Amino acid sequence: MITREELRQLAQLDFPDNSAVTFYFQPQTPQNKSHREEQIQVKDLVREVLRRAEKNGNNPSVRADLKRILELAGQLHGNHARGKGVFACSAKGVWREIDLPKVLKKTQLYVAHRFHLRPLAAVAAAAPRCCVALVDRERARLFELWIDEVREQAEIVDPLPRTGRSSGLGGYDAGHIERHVENFAMRHFKNVAQRLQELQNTGCDGFIVGCREDVWPQLEPHLHTYVRQKLLGRFGIDPAVATADQVREQAQGILEERNAAERQTLVREVVGGAQRNGRGKVGLRGVLEALEQGEVQTLLFGEAFYAPGSECSNCGHLDANVLEVCPACGRRTRELEDVTDAILRRALDGNINVVYIGPDPGFEKTGKIGALLRFRADQAKSGKVAG
Repeated sequence: MITREELRQLAQLDFPDNSAVTFYFQPQTPQNKSHREEQIQVKDLVREVLRRAEKNGNNPSVRADLKRILELAGQLHGNHARGKGVFACSAKGVWREIDLPKVLKKTQLYVAHRFHLRPLAAVAAAAPRCCVALVDRERARLFELWIDEVREQAEIVDPLPRTGRSSGLGGYDAGHIERHVENFAMRHFKNVAQRLQELQNTGCDGFIVGCREDVWPQLEPHLHTYVRQKLLGRFGIDPAVATADQVREQAQGILEERNAAERQTLVREVVGGAQRNGRGKVGLRGVLEALEQGEVQTLLFGEAFYAPGSECSNCGHLDANVLEVCPACGRRTRELEDVTDAILRRALDGNINVVYIGPDPGFEKTGKIGALLRFRADQAKSGKVAG
């Protein structure tokens, strides 16, 4: 699992000698039992990267890291359960391995002055760390869900008092026992609500509840306000017999439906805001200007966004054009084959939300990049309020 802070730390690293090596391993279904296809693919990637790197001079750090990646790939080829991300620069003592789900499109290898974080950021943005709580009147099972991986983390058991057939001769005794049982159940729901609040305080991104329909009205009043605010949905299930696969299937369905709706709403808000000169910007030039003005609240990347540009190594100015001299400070710039990682670093440093938009014809027409703004600097100066 990757946190936003870990992403930010990786994004801050800069290696002027182009010694940052990024490797993404995506497991594939083998065509035969030898599992050699992946090893051959990695060797081909390494050979091509070395050929390009040697054009810029022989870098011992890069060669050492690529050799280590080849060794790692030999250990990975038989494990088709998880992907892997590696971020390395032996010259600076950097080697970071991150286990990833099988969501990347292909195995990739890059050598540049910064780590290529876009695939990793896309995984992190699309995958909140969720708690799935399966609850009945005396037991709760707590699962952690991250993309396609679900793990049962804890269990809360508060047994109800058992009553026999003979519970007194009159209605008073029967009613007393029933109230006694209900009090035990209520304490159990309070215990579950308290544990969920503790998880919320430790950084859980969202909650999903699975229970029978008659249980939800008993649990819901005890949930803390912050937990309710992060409640992503609920589903009907019998916690006593539910399997991990059933939990994954139900919870992923809720997340996918919610994410799709939220992204459609966000795209409409950004595109509409840009059209009426409100709190939206679309297109690379407009987004870069908004970033420099500190206006951006949420950054939107299209699935296939790619654009060259330039970056000033002195003041950090990003430009949609490939320039030799920075228009802001007059110092020399460096050409960027793709500005995505540089934009992403700005977003991470500025605590800006990043959202990746899937195939969307309307958004793609705007340049495949956009931003929802906190404010518009030009309207703030004139006293207008952006809508």
